[in-house]
Amino acid sequence: MNMQNRYVSTLDFLNLLQTFSRVISANDHQINLLELRSDNANLDELWEVIGPEITANRALNQYAMRKLTYEIMHALISDPVERVELPCDFEDDVFA
Repeated sequence: MNMQNRYVSTLDFLNLLQTFSRVISANDHQINLLELRSDNANLDELWEVIGPEITANRALNQYAMRKLTYEIMHALISDPVERVELPCDFEDDVFA
């Protein structure tokens, strides 16, 4: 079987990141509810939230998107550079 090599341009990379960004933004409330952190790194739950939108897009390489998701989140929760402080009324705003 002869494998075809496909040229990947910077535009392909940017399109992938934009798609990823749109999926994350569309699901940010559900993702925040997961409260992912180093002692709660259940990335399978994260994939349950965003996976259906990614797998529905047949133009995306689903394996690559899952790997990208896991690698980014692992890096973020393993070595946070900056802690995000939520305003004290955050829950009131979200759940009001």
